[in-house]
Amino acid sequence: MKVAPIIHTRTFYCDFNSEFLVRPENFMDSDIKWARKNVLGATGEIDSLQGVRWLIVDNEKYRMAGVIGFLKDIFLRCHLSEEEKLNSERLFCDNKGRLVYAFIGIVIDKHFNDEYGSLTIDYLWKIYLEKICPIWDRKYQEVVLEEFTNINMELLANKITREPVVVGSKLFYEANLAMDYELFLELMCNKDKKEFSFCSNILDFNLVKKSEFSIITTSQNIITRILRENSIVQNKTKEEALAREKTSINKSELPNIVECKKKNIVASKIGWMILITIIIILLLIIKMGSN
Repeated sequence: MKVAPIIHTRTFYCDFNSEFLVRPENFMDSDIKWARKNVLGATGEIDSLQGVRWLIVDNEKYRMAGVIGFLKDIFLRCHLSEEEKLNSERLFCDNKGRLVYAFIGIVIDKHFNDEYGSLTIDYLWKIYLEKICPIWDRKYQEVVLEEFTNINMELLANKITREPVVVGSKLFYEANLAMDYELFLELMCNKDKKEFSFCSNILDFNLVKKSEFSIITTSQNIITRILRENSIVQNKTKEEALAREKTSINKSELPNIVECKKKNIVASKIGWMILITIIIILLLIIKMGSN
């Protein structure tokens, strides 16, 4: 599988770097904007994040996939050597003691891939150590440009049997740390799925509402609220459509009503004229008879 690493690292309070510290060398400005938009969307409400989030975005040109979380939380889920553990611990906070979080992932060049393999958190963390440790203590962080290289990854055989809750064009699953990763792997290895986005473990209602991800894992309570709000919106839309239709019908009937009223007025006038003429004739006859 032809991939390149991509890393975006920040502290809890401010940017550790204004752009990706590590990214593919042939990424155009539009590619960077696309990647950054999705990474920032997945790091919303990071202060309340419990565990990690898994992210996949696919735009037909590239498939970007990886993990998001505070470095200490990502580290705790890894199986590392003693040396790797020692190197890892100094990365958890910046020089002011602020917690550091990151998106650590890979970018797959879809033009050179027919199959996609599974991605482990150990592999991602070792990428982070390899690329970030040598530049961690620098006062000025230069962007590291990486070529796409071929790596071997295990193909996923299992399929997720969970059924999503469909709301509009979005799919929702109940968040579960183990099952989120399984869903991530299935989507990661699905070569037929195109132009989609996935983010797991978003447990803030407002963040879920404004999120542009097409597949999301969140709490059952939030899924219920989203369904309820969607139902209210749909009912309101139907009522507004019926009101517009009724108004349109009333407007189309108005000319006919006006025309009918005009005809009735004309007929009434003619009727009164005939009646007055008859009365005049009768009066003349009576007068002539009396003479």
